[in-house]
Amino acid sequence: MSKRYLAATTGLALIMSLVAGCGSDSSESAGKPTIDIGYFPVISPVPFMQEDSELNDKYDVNWVAVEQGLPGAASALAAGRLDLVYGNSFSATIIFSQSPEQAQFIGQSFVNENVTVVRKDSGITSIDQITNRDVVASGESTASTIYFEIGLSQAGVDPNTNEYFIAGTGSGMVGALDSGDVEVAAGYVPYTADMVLKGIGEVIFDANDAIGGPAPGDGFIASTEWMSENEEAAKDVLRSQFRATDHIKNAPGEAYPVMAEFADASEEAVRYSFESGMIEFPDSYVPDTGALEKAIALADELGFAPEGVDDLPGFASGFFNTELAESVESEQ
Repeated sequence: MSKRYLAATTGLALIMSLVAGCGSDSSESAGKPTIDIGYFPVISPVPFMQEDSELNDKYDVNWVAVEQGLPGAASALAAGRLDLVYGNSFSATIIFSQSPEQAQFIGQSFVNENVTVVRKDSGITSIDQITNRDVVASGESTASTIYFEIGLSQAGVDPNTNEYFIAGTGSGMVGALDSGDVEVAAGYVPYTADMVLKGIGEVIFDANDAIGGPAPGDGFIASTEWMSENEEAAKDVLRSQFRATDHIKNAPGEAYPVMAEFADASEEAVRYSFESGMIEFPDSYVPDTGALEKAIALADELGFAPEGVDDLPGFASGFFNTELAESVESEQ
């Protein structure tokens, strides 16, 4: 596969410096246990959780913005600097396969989220025409890139015929597609919605199409060590996550502008992301182990297993922790 970086960011050193003062363990602040949670400025339940009195009355929650990518946040979590991080379950599975036993995905809020958009003047009208094209992606092994390659492979197209340019950010992908430097964007919401609303591009397929069903999306990844010592706290975070996601589902008119400000996106792009089905609510907030195993098996066939990881599907089968979410959902 030919890949060239348009803009490179390492992220890890910055993230580790951001969270250097974090680390909960059994520490307490003002008589309340501390929870350190990393998050990204994306469409998520996080802004509503930050205002959740039920969570905040019980815990001193330290919300740490980590804008440089899940690999760095995962390293901070593995180092004990974060207890949980909100991120993509598919990407997290691949990242944590290099350090088994350190973390698990415990609760999902959304599915799909990753969408392939082509320039309107590219002449591309179907997936089989995405060959020998210039493609912009957010990273070499991010969820949107992997779902893109899975979609092509499932359609009988060799992803390696394309040349990949790494923009690093969603807004960077919008700019690259708009400039005409690339013909295809393997992107994610709300930036793919922005491409459509601005008249730049058209959707060809999404992550759900790629794997033939609901594609694992975003939610919380938790340190296994922290969970083993703080099971009730982990459940309280899930309770807050589920309440917040329910609010988004039941009061979209109130939720969209909040998420737009949080993600530094337009309200129109957030609204379109949901109304067009680019991002969807799962049938259950319990992690979908079957869907993950299917997606990971396809990714493994394409060579996305990190160096030194011999059994990526085997790791995936145990990365989703369903027990905590099932326990919380049973309370409702």
